[in-house]
Amino acid sequence: MNTIDLLLLLGILATSLTLVIKPNMIENIFRPLLGLVLLLSIGQILLSGLYWQFLPAYLLLLLFLGKAFSFKHSTWINSGMVFKISLQFLSVALLLSWSVFLPVPKLTEPTGNFQVGTKIFRWFDPSRDEPLTADPLDRRNVVVQAWYPADPDHQGNPSVYLDGLDHLPPMVSGLPSFLLNHFDQINTYAILDSPVSKAKKKWPVILFLTGNGASRAFYTSLAIGLSSKGFVVLCLDHPYEAALTQLAGGKLATPIEVYHKDDPDLLQFMEVRLQTRLADVRFVLDQIGSEEEASNGFFSSLDQDLIGITGHSLGGTTAAVAMAHDSRIKAAANIDGTLYGELPKPDGPRPFLLLESNKDDPDRYKRYEAGNRFFFRQFGGGYRFEIAEADHYSFTDAPLFLAFPSRILAGRIFGIGDIPRRTHLATVDFLQTFFEGALNRKVPDLDLIASRRQGIIRKMID
Repeated sequence: MNTIDLLLLLGILATSLTLVIKPNMIENIFRPLLGLVLLLSIGQILLSGLYWQFLPAYLLLLLFLGKAFSFKHSTWINSGMVFKISLQFLSVALLLSWSVFLPVPKLTEPTGNFQVGTKIFRWFDPSRDEPLTADPLDRRNVVVQAWYPADPDHQGNPSVYLDGLDHLPPMVSGLPSFLLNHFDQINTYAILDSPVSKAKKKWPVILFLTGNGASRAFYTSLAIGLSSKGFVVLCLDHPYEAALTQLAGGKLATPIEVYHKDDPDLLQFMEVRLQTRLADVRFVLDQIGSEEEASNGFFSSLDQDLIGITGHSLGGTTAAVAMAHDSRIKAAANIDGTLYGELPKPDGPRPFLLLESNKDDPDRYKRYEAGNRFFFRQFGGGYRFEIAEADHYSFTDAPLFLAFPSRILAGRIFGIGDIPRRTHLATVDFLQTFFEGALNRKVPDLDLIASRRQGIIRKMID
């Protein structure tokens, strides 16, 4: 909530409270307050537009105006009980509307020393059919958003948070799209198409893979946090799986789920999805290392010998499996991911980190536990840390969409997105330290990071 939103909210509630407690103080208190509230509402609409959260406020303004210009004993506005009940009902509705979902969420601000820039690449792979559409002429698209250390002196336009905001489908990740109408005002802390910083000749690269069904946008806090620390972060969208993806031709792709009756636990479905993601990762690695892209000034600033990979949930699993398949990837971090399918044994030990949310119910996480133990055996060991207060969704931006009261309710009662900002900051610190060490063949001091942050638990690896 920005300053003018807060002032308008407080002004309307103060005006409503005045009418309930001191209904006869029209001249001394009410009318001056009403004048102030009207000015604030005009300013808010001009600066930010109409918020659905302010709908009860606009109705209250109509009541205020009716009260201000009504004559004694002339309308129901002066009848007492009905008017007070209307004021109280709309005031409660106003508070509730601002207690659930924020019109313009605030992302976790990056803490590194570098200004962040971003570019979006919408590629298609002519060698692969699109497996999820009926058109045999469709080719597989892969969308990559690069976040990187940028020229601090460059002035430009900020990047937009989410693809397709001007023509959203009715629902996005289970949310009515009208809730996202003002997401174009989200501060991503990044300048679109800014030149790469010249503080280094070449920058280490981290591929970031999203959770199942999630758009790359929902991990912006982590991506900008890492890039501000000195990494080029390539965040992938997997079309027709991601909640929303704009393809190379401008088409907006939404999820297509193909389930089979003989796969009740969706294990085969997840294995197929993981294989599609692996092909997407290989394609991106081929693209950034190709001679065609090498002529692009941006890709020439990437250090092809220092490539790591990470991701959340299915993205974390894909990251680990991709490292086992592809020697171009030198280190992998799995954030809360469960293994599906087989895993080849890489040619020698590989640096591996498992960063996880609270797993205090062993019976619930049997597949998760077995898969990650297998990762450690295949990679020759690694590191494992738990953010004890976090849950699975805390690593995403999604909890930041909620207002503080509903965020507390969702996190503490339903276990959906607890302590997101602390989780983001701790995750960035762990990933920075791990990749700085692992990519340069040094031992990362992750215990030092854990000691600096409350509620981090190091787990032994069997």
